[in-house]
Amino acid sequence: MRDGRLLVVAGLALEARGLLRRLPPDTRRLLTVETVGPGAAHLERLAVGSSPSAHAAVLVTGLAGGCGPDLRPGDVIVGDPVATAGAARGGDRGDAGLRRRAVRALEAAQLRYRVGRLLTVDDVVATAEAKAQLWRTEGVLAVDMESAHVLAWARRAGLPALAVRAVADGPGDDVPQDLLGAVGADGGIRAGAVARFLGRPALVGAAWRLGRRSRQALESLARFVRAFADTPGEP
Repeated sequence: MRDGRLLVVAGLALEARGLLRRLPPDTRRLLTVETVGPGAAHLERLAVGSSPSAHAAVLVTGLAGGCGPDLRPGDVIVGDPVATAGAARGGDRGDAGLRRRAVRALEAAQLRYRVGRLLTVDDVVATAEAKAQLWRTEGVLAVDMESAHVLAWARRAGLPALAVRAVADGPGDDVPQDLLGAVGADGGIRAGAVARFLGRPALVGAAWRLGRRSRQALESLARFVRAFADTPGEP
């Protein structure tokens, strides 16, 4: 792998902040962290804020929804391949050297992980039934909204890249639509959304569970990124 910093790309600011505050300073110094918005709606930020020549590789990371029946919150998914919804079977396998390095890092960090099909979708897959259908029909381990788009950008930029996500909502978890509507385009909670939760204990409970599972997933990602930064790349 060539010299340079590791460009870590997340969709949402809350994912990037959650990851960074869990990393020690010596690891943070090795990284450039950028966000591209939900669905990579602001992919142009990478062209403006991150010169490809300054970076050795791209790591696309963040939270994912688990579809594989044996997955649980906090499990790490190495995307191989990463495909877009509606595309023919196949997809971007990412860089083979980075994939081997990621697996070594996951083993060193003693994290539960799977290597397999990651699907980039246009909308959140919010129900256990929909996740199970993706697993049965397409063998999808997990879903996200940015990975395939960032991998395509990295390929155009001539940078080796890999998608590694952590499961927040598991295969049996439903995410209420009202909860999805509370999240703004920057990944933060919309003004007034919390007030609308009051008097709706089921929604408050769902928000608490999702928050706890998201924190668990971010802890796994931080452990992985720290181990990845400490794992030598291939010559």
